Amino acid sequence: MPRNWTIPKHTDEGLPLLNLVGGYPLVARLLAQRGIRDAASALAFLDPTHYTPSLPFVLPDMQAAVDLLRECIACGEKIRIWGDFDADGQTSTAVLYEALLALGAQVDYRLPQRREGHGLPVRAIEEAVGDGVVLLLTCDTGIGENEAIERGIALGLKVVVTDHHDLPEVVAPAHVIVNPKTLAANHPLRELAGVGVAYMVARALLEGGEREAILESLLDLVAVGLVADMAGQVGEVRYLIQRGLPVLQRAARPGLRALMMVAGDDPATADEVTIGYHLGPRLNSAGRLADATWGLRLLLTQDEREAWELAEYLENLNRDRQARTEALSAEVEELLRQNPDILHQPAIVLEGEEWEPGILGLVAGDLVDRYGRPAILIAHLPDQPSAGSARSVAGIDIHDAITSQREHLVREGGHPMAAGFGIERDQVPAFRAALLEQLAQVKAPSTVAPHLMLHAEVDWKDVHLDLCREMARLAPFGQGNPNPVLMLTGGTLYGIEDVSRRRETAHRHLRVDDDLGHSLRVTWFNVEDLPPLGERLDIAFHLSVGRWYGVERPQLRLVDWRLASVSIGQALRGLVAEAEIVDWRSEPGARRRLADLQAAHGDELVIWAEGADRPMRGAVTRADLVGRRAEALAVLTPPPDLEALRWVLDQLRPHLIYLFPPEQVSELYPNQFLSKVTSMLRVAMRARKGATDTLDMAAELGVSRSAVVVSLRGLEARGKLVLHHASDGSLYAYRPEEAPPDARLWWEEENSPEDKTIQLQRARDQSRDALMSLLKQTRAYRGAYTTQPIATLFGNREETT
Repeated sequence: MPRNWTIPKHTDEGLPLLNLVGGYPLVARLLAQRGIRDAASALAFLDPTHYTPSLPFVLPDMQAAVDLLRECIACGEKIRIWGDFDADGQTSTAVLYEALLALGAQVDYRLPQRREGHGLPVRAIEEAVGDGVVLLLTCDTGIGENEAIERGIALGLKVVVTDHHDLPEVVAPAHVIVNPKTLAANHPLRELAGVGVAYMVARALLEGGEREAILESLLDLVAVGLVADMAGQVGEVRYLIQRGLPVLQRAARPGLRALMMVAGDDPATADEVTIGYHLGPRLNSAGRLADATWGLRLLLTQDEREAWELAEYLENLNRDRQARTEALSAEVEELLRQNPDILHQPAIVLEGEEWEPGILGLVAGDLVDRYGRPAILIAHLPDQPSAGSARSVAGIDIHDAITSQREHLVREGGHPMAAGFGIERDQVPAFRAALLEQLAQVKAPSTVAPHLMLHAEVDWKDVHLDLCREMARLAPFGQGNPNPVLMLTGGTLYGIEDVSRRRETAHRHLRVDDDLGHSLRVTWFNVEDLPPLGERLDIAFHLSVGRWYGVERPQLRLVDWRLASVSIGQALRGLVAEAEIVDWRSEPGARRRLADLQAAHGDELVIWAEGADRPMRGAVTRADLVGRRAEALAVLTPPPDLEALRWVLDQLRPHLIYLFPPEQVSELYPNQFLSKVTSMLRVAMRARKGATDTLDMAAELGVSRSAVVVSLRGLEARGKLVLHHASDGSLYAYRPEEAPPDARLWWEEENSPEDKTIQLQRARDQSRDALMSLLKQTRAYRGAYTTQPIATLFGNREETT
C-alpha cells in the first residue's frame, strides 16, 4: 500500500543551536525536532564526553546484588550465570562472566536451548543444585520465572535476577531483582537491555577497584547487545553505544574481529548498521538453529584460531537461517494465497507442521511489513507443545493481547511489539478465535494508508560527502533516535543495476538525476515494484558515508519513492489558485485575439511557445523567463510536461492565463534528438568552454529538461563526453581527454575492466530506453493538454471562457 508522506514545516527553532553545534544547519534542525533545544542537552547528545552517566547503584537493589556476589566470591562459592540464547542474552552473559572472573570468582555459565523457549526452566535449577552452585545469577531473563525460582529457593539456592523485561503482575521471588523497569518512565536507565543491566552490575562490582580498567574492554559487548536487541537509544543506552562503538572498531576481541571480517566488514568502520545487519543476525543464528553457546564462546575466546573457526561456523549457520527463512516465507505466502480471507482478519494467524521455531519471528516480521497488521506463526512440534511467535504494528500491544489468553498457553513472554509463547496443539483453535475477537475491538492501523514521516527536504546539490559526515554526528541510530529520512524531489530515473556485478540479488542501485545534471546513486534493498525508466520521482532516503576500498562517498539508501507528479500537481494548483484561466483552446479564430492582448497588457504579457514547426513572432521560451514576473501569460504551444508548466507559472506568477489553440510542434525521435543535443554540445565546448545549461537546451528543443539530462548521460556512457559540476554548481561537458581530474565517471566505481564493458552497454541501453520513455511521455502530455478540461490540467478549477 502506498504510504502517505508527511514532512514537518521548516521552522527556525534549531537556529539557537546552530552556533553551538556548527556545521550544516540541518543538524541543528534535526536536534530541535528530537526535542533537544538547549546547549547542555545538545552537547551530551552529540558527544559522550559531555554526558554524565548514572551511578549503577541508582538501580534498586543493586547494593544487595553486589553484597551477595561479593560474599560468594570471598567464600569461594560457585556462581552460575544463566543467560538467554539471543544476542542480548549472549553478550549479557559474557559481560558478567568476564567481570566475575576478573574478581576471582568460581563462575560458569549456561544458556537455554531454543526448543525450551526463553526463560529459566526448572531443570536448570535442579542441574545447578546438582553441580554445587550456590548462587544463580540470571541476565536478560528471570523476572517472571516464579516456578523455577521458587524451586531453587526451596533447594537452598541463592538467586539474583538481572533483567530488563516488563514487570509481570507477580514478580519472581528471587533474593534480589535488578531491573530498570522499576525506575520512573523518563529515567535515563529505563531503556537498558539485558546487557546494559549486566554492565551496570559489572560497574558496581569493579569501579574503584584494582580491576576497574576491564570495564572499558566490555563496552564492545555492550554496544553489540544493545543494538542487536533494538533498545531505545535514549539516555544511558545511547551513551553506552557511543562509548562501545570505538572499542568495537579497535577489534581487540578476537571473536568479534573474526566475525566482522567473515561478514565482509572492516572493523575500523564498524557502526550500528554493522551490528544490526551483520553481527546480531550471526550471533542470533546460533540460538535459532543450533546452540547459543557457540556464539557465547566466540565472544569470550582469546584464541585466534578458535575465533575464526567459530566465526565461519556462525556464518554458515546464518546462511542456513537465510535459506530456511526464505523457504518458510514462500510456504506462508502460499497459505495466504490459498486462504485470502486471512488477510481481512485483524491479525494474520497461521500454523504449520514442524516449522523451525527459531525463524518464526523473522517471517512474522516480514508479514507485518508486507501487510501492515500483526502476524502470529505457530509451529507444531513432535512430542512437545507448539511454539508461537508474534510481531505487531504500532498501536497494538501484541504481548498484552496474547497474555489475555493465558488460560490457553503453556508459557508466554515478550513486549508490545514482539512476543513468544508455548501452547498445546488442541488449544490453538480456541486461542485463535479469542485472540482475533479481542484484536477486532482495536482500531486496526492497516485501515489507513501507512504513514512515512520525513524529517527534511534537501537540495540535490547539497547531497555531498560533507553533508554525509554532518549527518553522522547524529548517529548511532535506532529505536528512540531514528535515522533521519530525507527527501529529494523531481529526479529522473535513468538507470537500474543489480548491486552485485557477479550474481543476481534482490537489491538494486537506482541512478537518478535532477534537471541540472546532479546524478545520484540510490540503493534499494529488497526491491518491490520498480518504477519505469524515464519516470520522474521523489525519493525518501537515509544518508550516510559509504566506503569502498578506502574511498568515501555519499551513500543513499532508499526508504520509499513516489511519482513526482504528485507534488508537482499540488504545487501547480497552488500557483493558479488566485489566477483567472481563459480557455480558448477549441476556438479556431482565437489567434486573432493575441494582438488585442498585447495592446491591453503591453510588456506585462508573456507569449510562451517552444518547439513550434515555424517561428512565432513575439514568443519566448523558458530560457527567457528566469527571474521574470508578468501579469498575463499566453500559452501557444502545448508544454512538454507538467514540470515545465509548473516552472513557467512559478517564475511568472501571472494573474491571467490564456490558453490558445495549441500550435503544431516538431516531434523528435531518439536519434534526431541525440543529434540535436550533440550539435548543441559542440557549440558549448567550442564557444563556452563546455558550460552547459539544460534549461536552454530544453527550451530550444521544446522538450523536458529530464530528456536533455538523460540524453547527456547516454552520450557520456558512449564515451562522447564527461559531465562535471564546478564548485559554483554550473554544469560542464568535456571531451574525455580534456576533463578535469576530479570529473569522475560514475561507471568507474566498483568495476573491474570486464565489468565496465558490461556496465557501459547497460548504461547505453537504459539511457536510450529512458529517453524513449520521456519523449513518449511528452507526446502523451501534449495530447492530454490539447483535450483535457482545465479541472484536470490545473486541479479542480472552474473553466472560464
